Amino acid sequence: MIRTRLTRSQSDEGVALVAAMGVALIGILVASLVIAQTITASNDSGRDRLRTTEIHSAEAAIDATMARLETESPCTIDSLDFGNGTQATDVTIDIQYFNDASTAPIACPVGGTPAASPNRATVRATSVGELDSVGLNPERTLEASLSLEPRNDLSADAAIFSAADITVGSGFTLSPQLLDQDADVWVDGGDWDCGAGSTITGSLIVPDGEVVFKNAKCHVGGDVWAQYGFQNSGTSDSTYAVDRDLTVRNGDLTAKGDLNVGGDILVGGSKQGAKTATAVGSSKYNVGAAAIRNRVPVGIPQINYTPSDWAGFTIRDQNDLASLIASQYTVNTAGMTKLKNCEYLGNIKTISGAVQLPSTPTLYNLQGCSGGFYTNQGFEFALNADTVFFVKNFQSQGTLRFFSGDGQPHKLWVIAPYSTSTGSITMQIPITINPPIESFWYAPGEVTVQTASSLIGQVYGGDVTINTASDFVYTNVGVPGVDLVSAAQSSSGFVVELLSKREVS
Repeated sequence: MIRTRLTRSQSDEGVALVAAMGVALIGILVASLVIAQTITASNDSGRDRLRTTEIHSAEAAIDATMARLETESPCTIDSLDFGNGTQATDVTIDIQYFNDASTAPIACPVGGTPAASPNRATVRATSVGELDSVGLNPERTLEASLSLEPRNDLSADAAIFSAADITVGSGFTLSPQLLDQDADVWVDGGDWDCGAGSTITGSLIVPDGEVVFKNAKCHVGGDVWAQYGFQNSGTSDSTYAVDRDLTVRNGDLTAKGDLNVGGDILVGGSKQGAKTATAVGSSKYNVGAAAIRNRVPVGIPQINYTPSDWAGFTIRDQNDLASLIASQYTVNTAGMTKLKNCEYLGNIKTISGAVQLPSTPTLYNLQGCSGGFYTNQGFEFALNADTVFFVKNFQSQGTLRFFSGDGQPHKLWVIAPYSTSTGSITMQIPITINPPIESFWYAPGEVTVQTASSLIGQVYGGDVTINTASDFVYTNVGVPGVDLVSAAQSSSGFVVELLSKREVS
């Protein structure tokens, strides 16, 4: 019995269970370690992906800001959202503008635009995740330095276009019909010569000549852009001789009288003359022509007699116009002959007043009159619908007036077609356009205003001369089927160049 008990006391029953429990415990510990490592790796991977998304979204925000600066100059830019889920980011953008006048940023009110014209900007984009991450939330910030060149885009069609020089006499004024517009002048292949004083409420663009202010009364209310020089001989009677920017690409600025400019002065050449040239903005000389965006002559628009462009107009000739006048007034045989040759004589006008033109849009093709449209005494036309005169030449040696016969707005076109080569318009005696009539005058040869006239609309000519005091009011009339020339400079946006970009946090 003793032997039997000893044998049983040395049995290994239960050892396997203990071993199994040990193995299980080790497995649990290893699994816990693996799970912990997996969670850590997953969190790190998520943070890395978010950090990558943040840098890309910050860069995208800078790109979006640069694109926006192409068309405007905002002081405040709303935050942007990129991505979704755990990779969603929120990007805030801060922008500061600078120019060479000071090292301090240009004042820029919230929701407004810069208080001065900038030529540089710093954009900072900060991107953070929209959802909280485990541990410290990642945040990445990119900063970009930009060069800004005001975008000199072309705006509405020019009020006055001349393919050659423009000479203006004393008292000439050009202003827009609408206060929020400019009345701009484009001198395509010559100089602007303000001999005795004139005022333009708009911009003056001279892509192949110079601008000469010979009188203290010469004034431009917008920008002046000249290819080969600017000179003034007298201190302007206005606060500024040029209200906005003055740019000379290839030539010099010559101040023979004190010159005040309301914007910036930018000159490819040097400052000449003994008098001062003062700008509210920056003044830069000797920058070289290559540093200034060029403008080139475009040639006078080619306006020809193309009936299909005048859809909705009834087309008539000089005989129809002569018959219309004869139907309203008593005209003798000799007078009728003259009427059919486009000679409109004051002695056929009766006490009843003006010739009443048709009440439906009408185009009169008067090119069959060898001498062109001609008046030698006072004459009046009442427009009751839009009306077009195509002529070889147009000459007024008597007072001529166009007004609305029914009190409604109508348009008048007087066109010597490009095909005439030298077709001209000559206003030897005043011509008056009464509102609400708007007019467009075109000749590939000379357009000459020799006496005081009052015009509303646009004037395009091969060589424009305005000798005496005249009041021109600009409104954009245009010509069907023809692209006209735009003149104004617009600083609503910039040509943007990226100078540098770096991560700052």
